[in-house]
Amino acid sequence: MKKSLSIISISLVFFILLVAAKKISFNVLAPAVVDIPTYIQSVAIIDRSVPENEKKNILEGILTGEGPNQDKLATQFAIDGLNSMLQNSSRYQSVRTSETMKGSETGRDFPQPLSWDIVEELCTKYEVNGIISLESYDSDFIITNGSRLVNRKVGERTIKVPEFYANGVAKVNLGFRFYDPGQKSIIDQFHFTHTMDWNVGGSSIPAAIEGLLNRNEALKEVSYNAGIMYGERISPTWFRVTRDYFRKGKGDPDLAAGARMMESNDWDRAIELLTRATEARHRKTRGRAAHNLAVVYEILGDLDQAKEWATTAWGVYKNKKSRDYGYILTLRIQERERLRQQLEE
Repeated sequence: MKKSLSIISISLVFFILLVAAKKISFNVLAPAVVDIPTYIQSVAIIDRSVPENEKKNILEGILTGEGPNQDKLATQFAIDGLNSMLQNSSRYQSVRTSETMKGSETGRDFPQPLSWDIVEELCTKYEVNGIISLESYDSDFIITNGSRLVNRKVGERTIKVPEFYANGVAKVNLGFRFYDPGQKSIIDQFHFTHTMDWNVGGSSIPAAIEGLLNRNEALKEVSYNAGIMYGERISPTWFRVTRDYFRKGKGDPDLAAGARMMESNDWDRAIELLTRATEARHRKTRGRAAHNLAVVYEILGDLDQAKEWATTAWGVYKNKKSRDYGYILTLRIQERERLRQQLEE
């Protein structure tokens, strides 16, 4: 009997959690990691990652199994990713140039910075006020393979059968510099590594390996994504966030209807119904309604109102989810001023 009651209790708790707390997703604009002077509104992107000792680099590529032009081709996808990111931002106008220059000895380290005469010449040529240069690039692609035993049901029995797999790991090391000719300064110098992996199963190890992306395709994809990542470092970026909200509360019809209006993107009706729900009889319902109002106002971009309702939900009605949510809103309010400065023309 006790066991049955325990199962019923666990199921009831799960059911309450399932129907009470839901999630809603929306996009928010976050400031760039690096503050770029607002007078830089246009940039040209160049490739300065050609190794100084190109013959030595080709020899190393042959010894490691890389194609002689593998990195040279993949760098273009890194630049394409960066250019795509900047063109889709509201911060810059970008020019994707065909300029290529020799840089570091091997392609792995930063070379000496460009002279300011060259930077100014490039800015004049492309009618921009900043230069972003890919100054180092190195790539690697490794394939591992093997087999493992997995459970498989055959009729009424479960047996262990071998499964073959192949795993491909593509890695790029990139270094970008952002030149500001106006102040004759390097605004940003950033070297980073980006890795992506793929796992494929097959009837045999050769079949699994055949199912993987080939080396060139894998390096193109990881390079393009790495270019986007650098773009996100220097430009305000939209990203998706998820927030908890409540659909029910002690049978209150206004809270339930307000939640449905949130799901329908009818924010005016949601505010009207949820505000009424903050005067409900039960404290828990009032707390949930206040929390939902905080979410609505954040979606609408009114962070101050959102913070007030989150503070009320936790401080007055002790809604636990609102405590951490209040911290998130505080950080977003702090980021708001920085974002305004970055977007100021």
